[in-house]
Amino acid sequence: MAETLAEFIAADPDYYAPMESAAPEGPVLAPSRPADGWQGTTGGIWTMWHREGMPALPEDGWKVHVSARRSRTGAVLDTVAGICFAQDVAFKHLSTDHWYWWLHRKHGSRPQSGKFIAAYPVDVEAARRLMEALREALDGEQGPLILSDRRYPGSETVQYRYGAYSSRDRLEAEGTRTSLTVDANGRAVPDLRGVSFQLPEGFTDPFALDLPAPAAGPAGPVVLNGFAIEATIAHSSGGSAYEAVQVATGRRAFIKEARPFHGLSEGEQDAVARLHDEWRTLTTLHDLAPGLAPEPIALFKAGGHEFMATEFVEGSPITRVVTTGNPLLMAGTGPAEHAAYYARCEQILGRIEDAMDRLHALGWTFMDVSPTNVIVTPEDGIRLIDFETAIGPDGTPGRMGTPGFSPPKDVVDRYGRTAYDDYGVSGLTQVLLGCIPHTTEQNPDTLAHFHCDLAERTPAGDVLWKRATRYHPPSEAPALPSPEEVAADPLRHLADLRDAVAAGILAAADPEHPLRTFPTVPEGHATNTLCVAYGAAGVLHALHRCGVPAPDGALERLRREALADADRLAPGLHVGLAGIAWVLAEHGLLDEARSLLDTADAHPLVEQSATLFGGAAGLAMGHLALHRRTGDAHHAERAHALLTAQPDGEELVPRLGRDDATGLLHGRAGLALAYQQFAQVTGDTSFLAQGVRLLHAELDRATDPDAAGLLFPVSTEDKRAMPYLYCGSAGLVHVATRYLRTAEDGRLADAMPRLLAPLHGTFTALPALFAGTAGYAFTLAEHGLLAGDETSRTGAVRAARALYKHAVPKADSVRFLGTGLQRFSTELWSGSAGVLLALDQVLAPRPDLLFTLDTPAK
Repeated sequence: MAETLAEFIAADPDYYAPMESAAPEGPVLAPSRPADGWQGTTGGIWTMWHREGMPALPEDGWKVHVSARRSRTGAVLDTVAGICFAQDVAFKHLSTDHWYWWLHRKHGSRPQSGKFIAAYPVDVEAARRLMEALREALDGEQGPLILSDRRYPGSETVQYRYGAYSSRDRLEAEGTRTSLTVDANGRAVPDLRGVSFQLPEGFTDPFALDLPAPAAGPAGPVVLNGFAIEATIAHSSGGSAYEAVQVATGRRAFIKEARPFHGLSEGEQDAVARLHDEWRTLTTLHDLAPGLAPEPIALFKAGGHEFMATEFVEGSPITRVVTTGNPLLMAGTGPAEHAAYYARCEQILGRIEDAMDRLHALGWTFMDVSPTNVIVTPEDGIRLIDFETAIGPDGTPGRMGTPGFSPPKDVVDRYGRTAYDDYGVSGLTQVLLGCIPHTTEQNPDTLAHFHCDLAERTPAGDVLWKRATRYHPPSEAPALPSPEEVAADPLRHLADLRDAVAAGILAAADPEHPLRTFPTVPEGHATNTLCVAYGAAGVLHALHRCGVPAPDGALERLRREALADADRLAPGLHVGLAGIAWVLAEHGLLDEARSLLDTADAHPLVEQSATLFGGAAGLAMGHLALHRRTGDAHHAERAHALLTAQPDGEELVPRLGRDDATGLLHGRAGLALAYQQFAQVTGDTSFLAQGVRLLHAELDRATDPDAAGLLFPVSTEDKRAMPYLYCGSAGLVHVATRYLRTAEDGRLADAMPRLLAPLHGTFTALPALFAGTAGYAFTLAEHGLLAGDETSRTGAVRAARALYKHAVPKADSVRFLGTGLQRFSTELWSGSAGVLLALDQVLAPRPDLLFTLDTPAK
């Protein structure tokens, strides 16, 4: 999705919401002298100006953007508005100063940063006329460069790109939409609003100066001021970071870029100002205590941006230590490995505290101790990097910091300025131990459950634990039971947790909300808020299967909006029409379910995507569900046709998720599940052999085929090794368990213990059903039921108990942080509905809670 997580935390303090849905905030921006007949209409973060009777705009054209410094927005807007009024050009601008800051802040969207005013001339000559007038009128003004645009010759604020004026897009199998424009041949192509100027095929830039093309030279790295760029480390709105080599010396260097007027922090302090501050900080500290901070090498300008070169610090961030070294995340480890890891943690943390003591002795405060700003060297030494927010003896703390690692005001008031660093070290300790600082801040009592979980394996020791809990003492009267109480009577307390989770879902529901019925994650807003994975269908399914009455109006809203929006939804099970049809059918709305499946059958994605998530496998499952419920042979025939149409081998790859994805929702395992379920429902076993081959192909992708616990990469490009339900070990268990009940297969049987092994770990960042602890609990409970495996049943209860590590009480209910851990959510993918379904499966195991068809029709 183009938007960053930060774009969804501006509008609501509790739940994710699109930025444009926030109430107006801050000084309003508007032309001071609107022309007669012109009206401004505010929608979201923009105000659009037009006059009645204006000629209709074309669907595509040369869009003109004008940028401005924050202190000059009013003057620039008046100038631009006056010219647009005079030339009869429709335009829009950011509605408030707050939205200007939000788009231009350090953690803003790179493609959006710099945009302030957008004008829509009707053709090339109108665009040229407008930009010439703007260039002359805004001479001397400065503004940020928009990465997707090209500056108009002679101007530092007027920019342009070719693209769509009207909203036109294409649905993808993931449920997202790709904006479209047309190329010179009239073909619809993606409207690339990225971080470079790009034209559709066949177009040339009519406004560029007629300069000779640069002479072709030997291919090689970009060289800036004697530094050859070798790799990009990170991007941000304010500029990127690179790994480089100093050509003259061969010395490796870290290059930090600052883009003028971007990356705002407070007032008009931009990335360039902070870069200069950091250069002074590094220079001062290098003189006072060499080696405490990266050595500064050079400060220079290139291409209108500013750059700082420093020593390249070898090593990995703290998070890498956790993912590669924490034995709690690995199958087959024991007390010896745990003790060695804890000793390593104590050594690393001791060295971090030594560095902080040295810094504080000089009168300096680091201010942003976080997992990415502490590097562990190959010898387990530590180095601090990114001194952007560090302040000296006379400095004033700013507001920039990392969520989960920045102390609240009362902590700073009590302990003084060094609490910023000490609080961050406490957060790092939690990370090393597998705790979640974001959840800890919401509910410090979760730490007791983490501690109990550690103690049941190998205790972490008092030194580490005191660091972890230094700023998070337990409540005097916890709202939820202690870990000892849960362990003594797990089923009773898990039942109480299930009821509290259901109460939290109902308390958060709002069938009259303009955007959604149930709070969701950014992915829900980027796809749709009706579907199984992220929307109302998934929540209603969980409530229904767990015997919890839905909020009044929620089902009717799903029915009404699904029918109205059917043409805009993907066909598949988890993000599209098949899943919504399934849920409507289980609520007795059979006619509506048939209608949605008919619409899905005609969707082009059926022939382009084979996935369970949004494509043909998911649609086949929807038809099988309605066949089982109604006995209508049409649905079995449609399922057969859909599955027959799927290719095998390399021809299947383009129909899977991006970059040859693995797993249940986007990979071969999802199609294999549809093949097995077809046999289960119809008795036709003709697809089973192909399904087994697909599962074998998934096993071939294991990151370490000989490991005690099998893990799988997300795709050929995303190498993260995952044990989850959506992508990884749990998803393969979900499917392979069913195959082993249908037919013998030695390879699947041999792999099963090693597929199950990672699911007995209880340390995940999210409580999520599809990507976290709830998924472990659900999969183990289901395997215990279907395979008669007592070890899996016991493991399921243990995993469910671990959900208390993520639980945040509110009144008489419990909430969970969704994807990104910045806001609460109720959806099935990562929020409370998924936790509810998992708890119910552990407490009362039964087939078919998660959209399968193992139980014969009644």
